[in-house]
Amino acid sequence: MTDNARKDFISNMKEQLDELDARMDDLDKKREELSGDARKEYDKRLHELAELRRDGEKRLKDVQTAGEEKWQQVKDEAEHTRKALNNSFNYFLSHFK
Repeated sequence: MTDNARKDFISNMKEQLDELDARMDDLDKKREELSGDARKEYDKRLHELAELRRDGEKRLKDVQTAGEEKWQQVKDEAEHTRKALNNSFNYFLSHFK
C-alpha cells in the first residue's frame, strides 16, 4: 500500500470517528428528554456505542503504527470495526427516533 493510500485511509477513519463523536454528543443531550425504562435502555445502548467508539480509536492507533508487513491485516480489522460501529449507530437511531 502506498503512503498516500495509507494516509487517506487514516484521515478518512479519523474524520468518521470525529463525526461520530459529534453525533454521539447530540444523542447524549437527547437522553435528558427520557425517563424511566426508556432512559435506562437509551443509556445502555449509548454506553455500548461508546465502547465500540473506543475500539474504533484503538484500531485507528493500530493502523497509524502498523508496520508494512502487518498493514493489510490491521487495516482490514479497522475497516471491520468501522463498519460495525456504523451499523450499531444506525441501529441505535432506528430504535430511538
